[in-house]
Amino acid sequence: MSHGSTYDALLGLARKRRTIRRFKTDPVSVDDVSRIIDVARWAPSGFHTQPWEFVVITEKKLKEKIVAVLKQYGPPIRNPEAAGAGRFDVAPVFIILLGDWRARVGLPDAVQSSDARADNILRASLACAFLSMQLAATALGLASQWYSAISGEKTQSAIKALIDIPEGLHIFDMMVLGYAAENPIPKDVRELDDMIHYNDCGAEDFRTNEEVVAYARITKAWCLAAH
Repeated sequence: MSHGSTYDALLGLARKRRTIRRFKTDPVSVDDVSRIIDVARWAPSGFHTQPWEFVVITEKKLKEKIVAVLKQYGPPIRNPEAAGAGRFDVAPVFIILLGDWRARVGLPDAVQSSDARADNILRASLACAFLSMQLAATALGLASQWYSAISGEKTQSAIKALIDIPEGLHIFDMMVLGYAAENPIPKDVRELDDMIHYNDCGAEDFRTNEEVVAYARITKAWCLAAH
């Protein structure tokens, strides 16, 4: 495969990857779950610390307990017109991405001494792994939802106790995995030329405060419609 074809395939995956909030109950194979995590473990990480662990939840009763916690502390986002059918909680697999903050010992001394810098590097590393999971799921023809509310303080505490996650490990995010029971609405993104800036650029090359606010209104309306 040529470099052009490889790039086109990657861009196609990036465009196809979408957050899905309604799933079928069809099972996902253990092999596919392993493939998704296999891609994620090759993600870049600060000083190659690889500060990640993956907890795969497939047992129905345990998933129901997790959903109960999410409903209590971070209500699931769902389309009220579709309540009761194909909601995210019927998806067959939850993958919880954990960050192991003990891995900061592998960072340079100057970074270890700064909680803010160490935290930033570890979170950036976990974000790389999480995106890799999303792209891998898309490549396998699976749908996924980025469920960020799981990392809230009360939610995290309750779920860590539920599945016995030790101290030093923190919930970064959860991926809901399965087969889509909906077609996502069209996605619009900012123009490429509007966000690329070369060399000695100045304030006039970036968006004004008013432009940022105006575009935020558009994106917020799109997100609410997608929910």
